[in-house]
Amino acid sequence: MKHDLTLDAYRRLTESGRVAWDIETNGLEPTEAMIGTCQIYSPQVGAFIVTGVAGRVPPLLARLLSDASVVKVFHHAPFDLSFMAYAWDVEPRNVACTKIAAKILEPGESAEKYSLKYLMARHFGLVLDKKVRFTDWMADSLSEEQLEYAVGDVIRLLDLYDLFSGKLREQGLDRLYGECKEFLPVHVRLRLRGCADPFKY
Repeated sequence: MKHDLTLDAYRRLTESGRVAWDIETNGLEPTEAMIGTCQIYSPQVGAFIVTGVAGRVPPLLARLLSDASVVKVFHHAPFDLSFMAYAWDVEPRNVACTKIAAKILEPGESAEKYSLKYLMARHFGLVLDKKVRFTDWMADSLSEEQLEYAVGDVIRLLDLYDLFSGKLREQGLDRLYGECKEFLPVHVRLRLRGCADPFKY
């Protein structure tokens, strides 16, 4: 898809109630770099890759991000949400992050053990090939390798979310995680202001 979701895709994703979401960018700073692609997946609907969103506001993607009736699951949500909130001037609502869940479940691990690549291999035996991660996501057309990479990052993300949600409940950590999810939009606003962690000494 180019520039935005179609109305039919938006309707079907909204009706599904929850989606896995990821973006690719051409840099790491939301106020300097741009979003190249958005990839969204729902088991009931399938995967959609939206290209050509750099320098524009995609109305239906922005509406989906702010729709409180739909759960949006990311891995490392603060990164993705900061880009979208800045570029699209939208307030994210009802968002979840599997990386935050992993850190709450097993604090003190190395950064590598919180990566999506590690977690997918550990829990599902899924090998994510990251060699195209730093390719040109602003291109008019993506390569087959880029498309496979983009879909790979979302295709099992809801399964990981469900797995972690069960573990959080079992360990009595679901309330703490819920409070972290609620704080995510505030964290985004703080990051965009230049003080992502105002609690730091």
